[in-house]
Amino acid sequence: MHFSLLRLQLVELIKASYKVSNLPPTEAFTPALEFATSQLAPRAPTSPAFLDDLEKTMALLIFPMDKLTPQLQQLIDPKLKQTVADSVNHAILSWQGQQREARLRKLIQYRAWAEMKAREAKLDVPAILQLDPSESLTNGNEMMMIREGMIT
Repeated sequence: MHFSLLRLQLVELIKASYKVSNLPPTEAFTPALEFATSQLAPRAPTSPAFLDDLEKTMALLIFPMDKLTPQLQQLIDPKLKQTVADSVNHAILSWQGQQREARLRKLIQYRAWAEMKAREAKLDVPAILQLDPSESLTNGNEMMMIREGMIT
């Protein structure tokens, strides 16, 4: 995960290098090259996947941003940032002993799945399932009221 974050930082440095128009390319790419050399290169030999990712990222220095192959285009796509951010968030939540999704959401998903399976099996399932025996339907518009005036 740390390598992925560092690689994202390298991608941003490379993109910034292309925006510096008043410097020759060798000088514009210097910060990206120094960062890759000091931060990513020492980690790359520890894993073939790291080495492959570093090589692909460094290829961004060679090809113009508007003429990248689909494989290299993925490196500058915002989806990569979102994927890495999701991984970081998941790791943080796991480290803290918390779940990614709320337990209530999982329970609702299980309930919906069970209802779907019951309907597929042609079991007699009411059109509207009450979540709680204290719920009631009112006004003919199927609004469910739950205990003491709370409406959902």
